[in-house]
Amino acid sequence: GLLIGVELDTKARPYCEELMNLGVLAKETHDMVIRFAPPLVISKKEIDWAFKRIEKVLSK
Repeated sequence: GLLIGVELDTKARPYCEELMNLGVLAKETHDMVIRFAPPLVISKKEIDWAFKRIEKVLSK
């Protein structure tokens, strides 16, 4: 699968919980990293859908 991490300057857990409430599954790693691991078969439409929610959560 795919794997990407977003390093934050604060705890990642609250962001992961908010993403989960919006339908995006992510896992905090090393306290301050959000790990995304979508399947290889993810479509561009699904990526765009997820990124809208990720941008919404991270912009707060």
